[in-house]
Amino acid sequence: MNNLNTNIGIVFINGAGLNSSIWDVVREKIHHPILAIDFPNRKAAGKSNASLTFDDYVIKTASEIQNWHCNSFVLVTHSIGACVGLKVAEQFKNQLKGFVAIGSVIPKSGQSFASTLPFPQKVLLPILMSLFGTKPPASSIEAELCNDLSPETTLQIVNEFTPESKALYTTKFTYELPESERLFVTLTNDNAIPTDLQDQMAKNLSATKVEIINSGHLPMLSKPEELAGILNKFISGTKF
Repeated sequence: MNNLNTNIGIVFINGAGLNSSIWDVVREKIHHPILAIDFPNRKAAGKSNASLTFDDYVIKTASEIQNWHCNSFVLVTHSIGACVGLKVAEQFKNQLKGFVAIGSVIPKSGQSFASTLPFPQKVLLPILMSLFGTKPPASSIEAELCNDLSPETTLQIVNEFTPESKALYTTKFTYELPESERLFVTLTNDNAIPTDLQDQMAKNLSATKVEIINSGHLPMLSKPEELAGILNKFISGTKF
């Protein structure tokens, strides 16, 4: 074990509709090289992402990591960002030292984000996206993502929410996560992903560690110091 590990980097991957700015406060509290990924066309309205495939998200993320030239890093993923992270991790078996999933859905290999949800959500989600698109009403974003955030932060999340490709949710993908430390961060006040589902996702990840934060779906905004402390502790215990 190395209790310093100051050279290990962190790759942040946000959830659907969000952008890399959600990590700004947390990254100030972590003294490691940091790469915060943005999915395509952030803050864009309309159907700019409608034609994207799941692989487009994976390719963009992997390309940014490749160009970063960091020899050792931990993937820190949030929500559906874990799906992208699971597939990306395959390409960096030598560099990957840890995988963190924060309030995430972790499909079993061969499943999709949508197919991992409990019934009837797994059936209804693709239908609802086909009818209404992938940007929920403002009231839903507020209730599910922002239940413990300030009015100002909530307004920013709603205004900057980017519709994603339906394929991000519905594509079934296979993966083989490299051997590494695996942490699942359970969010006990999460209105988007219930805690019992999070518990199952931690099992799907075969998490070596589980930490708990009493927060909504966006602890990097509501509990940044607590999340940063958990990440610093995790990184200090990773093996080179």
